[in-house]
Amino acid sequence: MRGAAQKEFSWYEGLALFLCCIGIQLSSEVMAQWGVFFYSPAAGTGRMIYVSIALAGTIFLIGILFDAFSDPIIGLWSDKTRSQPGWARILPIHGRRRPFIFWGSIGMTFTAIAFWHPPVHGESNINFAYATLIYCIHSGIFFTMCAVPFNALAPEIARSKRARVAIGTWIAAGMITGLAIAEIAPGQLIVRLDPARAEQAAVASEMNPQEGAEEQGEESNFSSVGMQRTAILFAVISLIFFQFAVWVIPERFRSEETPQRTASLRVMAQALSNAVFLKYLAIFFLFNIGFLGVQRILPYWATVGLGGSEGTVSILMAPFIGAALFALALATPLSRVIPIKWLLFIALFLLGSGLPFMYVIAVASVSPDTKILLGSILLAYCGLGQGMLYMLFTPLLGEIIDADERKSGERREAVYIALHGLSWKASQALAVWVAALSMAHFGNSPDHPLGIYIMGPLAGVFAALGLAVCWTYPVLHVTKEATSAS
Repeated sequence: MRGAAQKEFSWYEGLALFLCCIGIQLSSEVMAQWGVFFYSPAAGTGRMIYVSIALAGTIFLIGILFDAFSDPIIGLWSDKTRSQPGWARILPIHGRRRPFIFWGSIGMTFTAIAFWHPPVHGESNINFAYATLIYCIHSGIFFTMCAVPFNALAPEIARSKRARVAIGTWIAAGMITGLAIAEIAPGQLIVRLDPARAEQAAVASEMNPQEGAEEQGEESNFSSVGMQRTAILFAVISLIFFQFAVWVIPERFRSEETPQRTASLRVMAQALSNAVFLKYLAIFFLFNIGFLGVQRILPYWATVGLGGSEGTVSILMAPFIGAALFALALATPLSRVIPIKWLLFIALFLLGSGLPFMYVIAVASVSPDTKILLGSILLAYCGLGQGMLYMLFTPLLGEIIDADERKSGERREAVYIALHGLSWKASQALAVWVAALSMAHFGNSPDHPLGIYIMGPLAGVFAALGLAVCWTYPVLHVTKEATSAS
């Protein structure tokens, strides 16, 4: 990193951002990707069912809505926190962001482990109440205390377009690496950290199909043990990475020099009246309903649609991650010649145009091995869009926040990050609801799989709507770099 990027932040701060993004993915994606499947696996596969599929989706719907409500509260609180620690700050940690990340990561460690320990061994409403409570605390309080202040650091640290693209690359690399770990590792770790389950699979393979299914149904708690041990491992890794960022990244902003004078409700109203920001929110709200819905049904698609197992998810995600890293390497030089708005359009098009083919592959009259190969190729294509997309968040939001500062005279990163998060969580909630409703009404079993298969085409429809809004998004030139040049 050279020039402006090198002056605005150091390599070790970039590394801390990279590691923290891995922590964010491990703290959110593992639960989001595997949570519904863990509590309500595909019917007829012999795995333990803790709640019905409709209730499993409702767990995440309630939790995400609670999270969306808490995002702006934490954001406003963080923006208005004094940089210098006062008497009420238990540990004298400087800054508006770092104290939140410190305490949030500690609390999140406990909830990230507790979620995978339902109190009743079998289907029960008690499990539903327990999982909903833990997920609300995890996602709506502790995770929000980490994610919103952390994401506000990036546009705070980097103020030029060049530096924001550079820091966005660090963040994107961390998000992709974290996604790789969160998506690829669990499928293998669930089995490897539970030797009894691996032994059970070997025994079942020697029985006739009916006996094997009965044996697996009796011993399906082995799957729980593998997931529980995986959760403990990821929770500890996330804690270490978040704490590393707390103690390595110094905050630039000083509240004593630029105090926040605008009342909280007025700040929210001003942000929500920003026409460019509203278009930004609409693009990702529409796109995420389909894309995140597909993510939630991926284990079902792998096991039912492709005829694989939990480990098949790892096989599918490997080319996705490889393609995402390749696209990330291209995104930085492309950003020098192509406006950020059009890079966003390309990224969304790559993702949206590929997802409908999930249906085609699932219903194809070919062997499971061929389906898995085709699925891997499809996800590699989609990964090109995902790699570009991760890099774009920092420069896009940075431009919006800079424009707001010109009008208000205040730096309000966390509010915009929080509203971005609120919109994201709202679309995530709808995605979970759409996916769960689809499987509940149209089926999620080998005999009735339509509820799984149609999510790909639905995702394509929502992506097309997001692209229509993206077409009208303006090209902004409001960074410090542009101001200096004018």
